[in-house]
Amino acid sequence: MPMRLSNAVVAFIIFATPVASLRIAVQTRMARSSGAASWCQHLMMTSELQPGVGAGRDLPSPSGINQLPVPLQAATVLAISIAIGVFATLLAGPAFDAVRGSFLWNLSRPTWPFVFGLIYLAAGVAHFTEADGFENITPPNGTWGIYYTPFSPRINVLWTGVVEIFGGAWMLFGAGTTAANIPLPFALGPVTSDAALTLFLLTILVTPANLYALTHGANFPLDLETPPKAHAIRLAFQSVLLAMLWEISQPTILDAKYNLGLI
Repeated sequence: MPMRLSNAVVAFIIFATPVASLRIAVQTRMARSSGAASWCQHLMMTSELQPGVGAGRDLPSPSGINQLPVPLQAATVLAISIAIGVFATLLAGPAFDAVRGSFLWNLSRPTWPFVFGLIYLAAGVAHFTEADGFENITPPNGTWGIYYTPFSPRINVLWTGVVEIFGGAWMLFGAGTTAANIPLPFALGPVTSDAALTLFLLTILVTPANLYALTHGANFPLDLETPPKAHAIRLAFQSVLLAMLWEISQPTILDAKYNLGLI
């Protein structure tokens, strides 16, 4: 009886061990295959993220600002915004006053409404032809912990495009009638400067898009990665735009001050 039991045990070991080994090998291979599939899926998901586009805007940006703690991001954005405002104020005041009446001033100043009219008209049209690119640089709500608008990025792209088209066209209309000595009805008011003030306010409202491009490396166009230095230059130019638009809008500003009894 002990001999039979021993033989049975031996027989079981002989036949069971290969089966168990085969089962373990199959399970191991299946686990490896599953792990490999998960890893491949992870790689595919990662490779689909394009830096500066869509969800890829949350990847570390070239400026590194979007990786800072949110309060520091907010402080950085506020500091840059203040710098833009201060630079624009200095340009529109002391800088322009220093050259006002000079040959270059008198030569260039009459062309400003035409230049800005064309720029903003073209930019407004681009809001519709390149809507995806503009949406990509429009910060979503919650950006920097302080940014919020009642509309989605796409709606913001569309309504600002409409205002840019209107403002640019209205400025060209005013500048063109002035250059051609065509009188306009008094009820229309100072057409060119009204358009300039409209575009001045709009430029302030869309400045967060330029800030977002810097802080998050957002691409515009979608396939173009812009280095931080270029974004910094663009933000500095924002001050120039604001200063020049403020200069063009002075008749409207003076009219408003007069109607409000401030002068």
